[in-house]
Amino acid sequence: MGIVGPAVAYVVFKTCRKVNLSVLIAVFFAAALGDWATYVTTSLQLALAFPAEVGGFMGSFKIFATIFAITQIPLAIFEGLLTALIMKYIIQVRVDITDQLKVTTTAVST
Repeated sequence: MGIVGPAVAYVVFKTCRKVNLSVLIAVFFAAALGDWATYVTTSLQLALAFPAEVGGFMGSFKIFATIFAITQIPLAIFEGLLTALIMKYIIQVRVDITDQLKVTTTAVST
């Protein structure tokens, strides 16, 4: 669970940048999809640990995924927006940091 989300976020960010999406859009998608991947993984783990009496693993997975979806879909969208806003602020205030990490270049920072 703690590995899948960041791994998905990294792959999504790199893929978005390779197809020339802006840094802020890439950050939004990375944060939102990384969050969703974490909770899908959590649902899988919980379903494996607590299979339903009726429906087994899949029945349990559907229940956990539905419960997480109700809360995590809107939260992931909000987290994606908030993370993009924070990245915009960092780019405006300290673009040297993002340049050093090779997230942006001074010439093209958005």
